[in-house]
Amino acid sequence: MFEELTPKEKLVRHGPFKAFVLRVISFFGATWFVGTMSIGALFYHLYQLITGQEKGASGSPAANGYLPRKAFPNLEKMKPTLDLRYYVLELGLDLEEYAITTEDGFVLPLHRVIDPKETAEQRNARKPVLLQHGLLSCSGGYITSGTNSMAYYLTEMGYDVWLGNNRSHFEPKHSYFEGNLFHNELYWEWDIRNLAYYDLPCIIDNVLAHKPSHEQLVLVGHSQGCTQTFLMLKNGNLKRYHDKIEHFFPLAPAVFPGVLFLERWFLRFLHNRGRLAFKAIFGLCAFLKVLGTARNNMGTTSIFHFNAYILYKFLFGWSAKKWSQSDKVRHYNALFNCTFVSAKLMNWWLSYYVEEGFSNQVLPHSDYKSGKNYAVLPPNTPIITARGTDDSKSFFPFTKSWFSDADVNVPIHIFAGDGDHLVDGKRLITHMRNYEPNYQEGKNLQVTELDDYDHCDFIWAEDLNGRISVVIHQELEKLQAQLTGTGQPVTVLEKVHEDEKVLELPFEQPAVAVAVN
Repeated sequence: MFEELTPKEKLVRHGPFKAFVLRVISFFGATWFVGTMSIGALFYHLYQLITGQEKGASGSPAANGYLPRKAFPNLEKMKPTLDLRYYVLELGLDLEEYAITTEDGFVLPLHRVIDPKETAEQRNARKPVLLQHGLLSCSGGYITSGTNSMAYYLTEMGYDVWLGNNRSHFEPKHSYFEGNLFHNELYWEWDIRNLAYYDLPCIIDNVLAHKPSHEQLVLVGHSQGCTQTFLMLKNGNLKRYHDKIEHFFPLAPAVFPGVLFLERWFLRFLHNRGRLAFKAIFGLCAFLKVLGTARNNMGTTSIFHFNAYILYKFLFGWSAKKWSQSDKVRHYNALFNCTFVSAKLMNWWLSYYVEEGFSNQVLPHSDYKSGKNYAVLPPNTPIITARGTDDSKSFFPFTKSWFSDADVNVPIHIFAGDGDHLVDGKRLITHMRNYEPNYQEGKNLQVTELDDYDHCDFIWAEDLNGRISVVIHQELEKLQAQLTGTGQPVTVLEKVHEDEKVLELPFEQPAVAVAVN
């Protein structure tokens, strides 16, 4: 049972000569693709400047008592660096890194944000919260916004914050594959199933191994971090890991594709390429290795930041108007993207010939305009996609229960953005409300829709702590109050210190968390 969610045996599908030829061809194909995108992004940026459509950061008002703060106390003197610990130290905290190994041999960096002034006993008393990143991103996405980042806020609120990383981060590592891993086809033979089956369980085990007083953790995922979590929850063979999650908070969950897959020509172009064309452009191993290489060698330069910004706008329509008003902070955020992922993973996200793939769930354009994309239908009704096929082979069929067979009832609070056209949050919300009998809104299902948020606002917006993190904290405090019988949860108060807004907690130290069996 659940065989479709279990990664298959790794196989070398190409001989040495054919693999070499494809590497050469894909080098030129990838260079052409990135060059075309970059030129298009530059002209698009110039067009927006000329027509007055360029939308820079505009600042954010207070929300739920939280007013965005200066990102780093010493921001004026800071410089961009590839060392994530540098940014955490600038916040008066520290970063621990652990090299952990998945069951199939991949070595992952696991990060922990700590307060160096605390004792080990105080640190262990904190409730563990794991933040899992999205596609092409990494742990840094949750902390490089400084005091306005989710990782900083949750640490400030008394949680033990852990930052997970999937394979292959910015440097591919493996416990038994040797040599140049960039040319090792077996190393890159993985997709979303491997991230759900091996990486996430490995990360959860290692976090809880450092928490002797806790049997569960809180899991927050962004985009692909939600996809791999939903797949893990769907897999009944991983029930022991379902029991280790106290609460799941998906941010901009990438379960159903949004209308952007119909409106952005490069997404349509990639979706419609056949197997050979995809290999000719992206090769057999790392997807667009040139991007990660450019980041590792040029990431600290202003030209890298500029190119990243105009590419975000051109490819996805992100305006960055809710991101930090500081160019420096936006640069820090951009630095922790362009991780190395497999071409096979991108096949699952983009290619029409992967029957269970993400983009094959795109609906006709008229459905998104009319609202039919999230309309309630009778259970087990096949959904006809834009390609004229039904969604029965998808990992996430819309009108069928995903969790009944796995007997899942992990509490879930979905955060979706109406301005997020890369994924379809409303469709996921409709599914959870109507087709999952184990879930009931108001009990183990909560929904927060942010009408002005696009996809990356969920990790980079200046006001995300007031709009999202405060809500997460209050929900966890409410649960804690119910478990311990201490009454109403604490709230966040706002206090003015000179010319800067900061948060002041109405309690001294976080209470010892109670593990839920």
